[in-house]
Amino acid sequence: MNSTLLMVAAGMRSRMESLDVLGNNIANASTSGYKADHEFNRLFWTERARSDPDTGAESLMPVAEATRIDFTQGPLIATEAPLDVALTGPGFLAVDGPGGVLYTRNGHLTRAADGRLVTPDGYALRDTVGAPITVPERGQIEIERHGAVSVDGSTIGRLAIVEFGGQPPLAKLGRNYFSAPANIRPGPAGATTLAQGHLEASNVSAPEAAVRLITVGRHFEMLSRVANLVGNEMDARSVEELGRTR
Repeated sequence: MNSTLLMVAAGMRSRMESLDVLGNNIANASTSGYKADHEFNRLFWTERARSDPDTGAESLMPVAEATRIDFTQGPLIATEAPLDVALTGPGFLAVDGPGGVLYTRNGHLTRAADGRLVTPDGYALRDTVGAPITVPERGQIEIERHGAVSVDGSTIGRLAIVEFGGQPPLAKLGRNYFSAPANIRPGPAGATTLAQGHLEASNVSAPEAAVRLITVGRHFEMLSRVANLVGNEMDARSVEELGRTR
């Protein structure tokens, strides 16, 4: 196969993957606590990517190798809702997910019918002792900056806020939840605080993401045109060679 066409196809594929990442970021630009993904690319060599069969010159192909989660702080938005909390710092709220402990930065909390403090998906927030926090139906709720929850001045629990140190080794699970490898245990929060009546906004810069989306889309369009040109050239050569063999 023509090595130029192979390289163009690889470039188109990497641009498509970039478009998927950018599209997801833009779709979550208004999601509380969302952390943006950034793709990074590299070049790889393959036996099939030889630009000149006579000289053996080798070509490198682009590939979107993986994505990296951007855990930088998002801006805080005041909501005045007593069960909304925004995290400032590198920590996460620990919740009881369907298959174990999950982590989130989305502090839009609610009270379940049984009184448990839960996420919008119904996952119970964990206390520092690992148990759910039960909130009475009535009373003034206060959540202090280090996670202590009190009702009418009486402490009823403390939100489990954890930190991983450095770049958190977390994987996205969707719906703004993260999971940690089984061999990784987070530590208690030392540099993270909560702000009651606030939510952390997404750290996606919508204007920047939109500009990059347009740029990557133009790259894909350009590569598509190159693919068509190369394909037409190959067809022309094939017709010419067939004519010579007769």
